[in-house]
Amino acid sequence: MGLYTLKYDGDDLSSGVLEKVKTDSIDFEKDLENWLENSPNVLLDEDEGSIIWIGRQVSATVGETGCYPDLIGIDAEGDLVMVELKKGKTPREVIAQILEYAAWGSSLSEDELTLVAQNYYRKEDCQFSKSLIDLHREAFLPDSDEDLKVEFNRNQKLFIVAEEISPVIAEVALHLREKYKIDISCLRYEVLKSKQGEYFISTEKVVGFSDIGKKRGPGKTPISRWNEPVKVKDVIHNAVLKITGGQKNSTFSPAEVYTELIKEYPDINSNTVRCQIIQNCVNHSSRKHYPSGQQDYYFRIDKGLFRLYDPEKDGKWNFKGERIN
Repeated sequence: MGLYTLKYDGDDLSSGVLEKVKTDSIDFEKDLENWLENSPNVLLDEDEGSIIWIGRQVSATVGETGCYPDLIGIDAEGDLVMVELKKGKTPREVIAQILEYAAWGSSLSEDELTLVAQNYYRKEDCQFSKSLIDLHREAFLPDSDEDLKVEFNRNQKLFIVAEEISPVIAEVALHLREKYKIDISCLRYEVLKSKQGEYFISTEKVVGFSDIGKKRGPGKTPISRWNEPVKVKDVIHNAVLKITGGQKNSTFSPAEVYTELIKEYPDINSNTVRCQIIQNCVNHSSRKHYPSGQQDYYFRIDKGLFRLYDPEKDGKWNFKGERIN
């Protein structure tokens, strides 16, 4: 696996020579923790939405052992997400470490998770008092008037992120997934720097993600996966264009888009549709939870009501859904 720049003469691309982008030797472990904190949806597949972080380096205790998970979050399904980052090659102990996190995290109630989240957000806002259900609604169902019924922490999603995932770690993680249905994934990363000073983060999903069906728990139906050859965001955008006729003054709702899509894609998840519309809506206040892979497609005109984005009329917005001019 490598990342290359193309050196060529004039406009003749056929004369190009591939020049490998060099790996930077600086220790980026703490930086990567910041980057993942700022870009949570990088860890998930496109159809899974995003993650809201509720803790970083939280003090946890398993038996007589103290541990500090790097990042803790909640996803759209209400599952607990736990991330362990490693510089260099993964040591054998990382499997025991991530399982200790899971043992500790699996026992946390909704009230306990709310306290973890409040402690996390109070680092920036000392008056922060939102509950876990409020945070979840803000990120994943901000336009719904439904009475939320989310069963938090039914399952745990475990991530090992390292510069090198050793073969033994990959083999054990795959065994835990296939034999014991533990949702553990391994992601390899590499920080590269071009001669022009640009940084590139290369990632490779080594174990997990879409390789086995994920269930929400005993007796629950499997979470539908997006296995189509086209990107889910493109399918949703095409459905919007069909509903609106491409007219920028025509409105649509996520429910209308979902109803249109299930005709051709009966397994598509309604959460996926809502999350993708939020992510690609320039002025949605919850867009900040989906900072990676955004497209400027939609404009929110009222709760649950959208239209196509018109840059001349609507102006420019940043990735947080804030007006910039």
